[in-house]
Amino acid sequence: MTIRPETVVLISACMAVTLVPRVLPLLLARRLSLPAVVQEWLTYVPIAVIAALLVDQILLVGERPGITWSLPHVVAGAAALLIAVASRSIALTVTGGVAVYAAMQGLT
Repeated sequence: MTIRPETVVLISACMAVTLVPRVLPLLLARRLSLPAVVQEWLTYVPIAVIAALLVDQILLVGERPGITWSLPHVVAGAAALLIAVASRSIALTVTGGVAVYAAMQGLT
């Protein structure tokens, strides 16, 4: 199999477009000194992100609202919420939610 040069250029350009907006703010933020109020406010961002990502998946069954504790995604979502509030860690929240979901799938 041969790789055409334009494919390499395209993949490299896609990588740069994805990498620059993610890395550049981190490099710039490292040199900033934020007020204590802003730093404390930023500690709530991981919980808000998790909530935004999960809420529609937990509250909707198909195309309509509906919650029942027999659905694995509802139990995993509740567990993820508790983990997020207790730890404020995205890694722990995602890992815990996935583990609970996997366990619930094994039970059904």
